[in-house]
Amino acid sequence: MSVNIVPQRSLRRSLLMRPVDDELTNKMRAALRLPTGLPAAREFLQTYHNGSPVHFEKIVRHMWTVSPAVIAAGLAGLEQVLAEPQAPGVLAELVAVDANTSLDEYSDDAARAWLEELVTAVKRWTA
Repeated sequence: MSVNIVPQRSLRRSLLMRPVDDELTNKMRAALRLPTGLPAAREFLQTYHNGSPVHFEKIVRHMWTVSPAVIAAGLAGLEQVLAEPQAPGVLAELVAVDANTSLDEYSDDAARAWLEELVTAVKRWTA
């Protein structure tokens, strides 16, 4: 009985030289695209902000070292939301629902002020 042993180097080379399916490549690229604008802001707040500022800071600082693109996309989304006009109630909902944070006043003005402070803090933590 004979066993063919393929050297590790040639096996690795054969795997790397294999043609890649264009459809699979496009799916992988699409999966890596990060959302922008309001969807990015919502995803960022829902994922990383649980209503605790101390916990949020720790998470942001950690994720900045692990995956800065994700934090940068969330920060860019928040900045875009603040820079563009939003429908009434959007900012208040973003804070109350997506950031799980209760403000003294449920209004877009109060939410805007809170979000601006949050953006400033995230920029400071990631500088």
